[in-house]
Amino acid sequence: MVIGLTGGIGCGKSAAAACFAEFGFNVVEADLLARQVLASPGCVRQLRERWGDACVGRDGLPDRRWIAAKVFALPAEMAFLEGLTHPEVARLRQQAVTDSRRHHIVEIPLLYEKNLAPEFALIACVACSEETRRSRLLKKGLTGDEITRRVDAQMPLLEKVKRADVVFWNDGEPSFLREQIAAFVGRLPAP
Repeated sequence: MVIGLTGGIGCGKSAAAACFAEFGFNVVEADLLARQVLASPGCVRQLRERWGDACVGRDGLPDRRWIAAKVFALPAEMAFLEGLTHPEVARLRQQAVTDSRRHHIVEIPLLYEKNLAPEFALIACVACSEETRRSRLLKKGLTGDEITRRVDAQMPLLEKVKRADVVFWNDGEPSFLREQIAAFVGRLPAP
């Protein structure tokens, strides 16, 4: 079974994915795949052609913070970046879930925004209060303006919750999230 995992920024998708891994799921992180693709030589070349050397750090790798500021401010630049990276990310994602002897969880923040729900047997959403998510994101070093731009670039969390097959509430201790996921996993058929 291949399950899509989504939720709002700062809601704890990675924490939920770690719980699934603990229960034997193969975890595929779309963001990690996107970082791989972004750092590939062909992608770096195209980024430099479009944006110049300002988009890469001293190490020659993409400066993700610089790129985020660029693409969250300009929809055409977001479209360019997604057009460059998404096809390869999709190929890698599909390649990662071919083992039918185990369940897979695929963490995709923009699952609904990119109309990927039909690719999955079911969709799980991680949600939390607005106060909790902003607090988490501030601790990660994002500014209030960066948080607002990223939240506004996503489908409203309430809409993701409404569309999901299962919702995990992640406002409390990590053990609470783990208990919810354990209960869910216990109801799944064996691979």
